[in-house]
Amino acid sequence: MKLISFGPAGAEQPGLLVADDRYVPLAPFLARYGVVGDMNAVLGLLPVLRDELAGYAAVAAVASLPLSDTRLGPPVTRPRSIIAVGANTHSHVKEASRHTGGYVSKIPMLITKAVSSLCGPNDPIRRPPESRKLDYETELAVVIGKAASNVSPENALDHVAGYMACSDVTARDVQTGEGEDVDFYWQHFRGKSFETFLPTGPWILTADELPDLGEVKLQTYVNDKVRQNSDLSDLVFDIPSIIASVSSCVPLLPGDILVTGSPEGVGHFMDPPGYLEPGDVLRTVIPPVGELSNKVVVS
Repeated sequence: MKLISFGPAGAEQPGLLVADDRYVPLAPFLARYGVVGDMNAVLGLLPVLRDELAGYAAVAAVASLPLSDTRLGPPVTRPRSIIAVGANTHSHVKEASRHTGGYVSKIPMLITKAVSSLCGPNDPIRRPPESRKLDYETELAVVIGKAASNVSPENALDHVAGYMACSDVTARDVQTGEGEDVDFYWQHFRGKSFETFLPTGPWILTADELPDLGEVKLQTYVNDKVRQNSDLSDLVFDIPSIIASVSSCVPLLPGDILVTGSPEGVGHFMDPPGYLEPGDVLRTVIPPVGELSNKVVVS
């Protein structure tokens, strides 16, 4: 299944693709069970009502709507937590060796992003006035579907609803504390949490549609030029290990998002650096999960 959120920014509703270019709203499905809500409500019901949802989609398809006539928002609009894993690919650790020394971390390095950083798969990315060093990182996003607390790696994938493409956008000059007197006062949260700094989507591909995570590719294009091209075999900590590690300190709820790690090729470590500029088009491609296309504008 491919679950979407559609409609104006801030007023998105949950939906379900019934063909490559057509969808049905899920509000009538939720109403059958006395539920009014967004994608979090759908994800909470999915483990017990998957067959019923498939049946609803089959019947509702005759009145489906064209996808081209609506805006797609971030598939999950109100996660409680967005947690990214920093330096979680071997290739990125290597390219960032001036900071890492080439050593991978012993446990996942967790970095949070503000929920307000979310934007849709085709929304513009706004470069804030505080930054001239806007960077990208293509990553697979894991969407939690069942509450998880202190889960084991062996059971971790049972708590996954599905996956999204995402780009972890960062204002590097803000993140690294440029202007501070000492190289200590890094601002990971601030540098990664400006509005539009987490394009996601274009849908949640449910976990049953992606059984082999090792085959998932991560690709980035800036103005149609390849910047990143790798796959999940590059991860230092795999997805079950990430879920287990995060859930050991943060209870996870349906709709929470885990951002799993970016491969080499980010703009900050190019020579010369390849930061995003206004007018650039960033394409984030994760076959078979989905593709994002976001134009950079000045905030």
